[in-house]
Amino acid sequence: LILPENFQHILRVMNTNMQGERKIMYALTSIKGVGRRYANLCCKKAEVDLRKRAGELTEDEVKKL
Repeated sequence: LILPENFQHILRVMNTNMQGERKIMYALTSIKGVGRRYANLCCKKAEVDLRKRAGELTEDEVKKL
């Protein structure tokens, strides 16, 4: 796993810490009330690539989610 320069190991979204090493869909499930199905739907609606890791997201992509 090669980490880009702006990789975040811990991401703070909706008062929840998400692990940056996990894929974005599975990282979103750490938020209470968000399951895999809803996380998948949110990523598709925000047009975020599901193959990205949570730590690779830009500020704009995090705001969209």
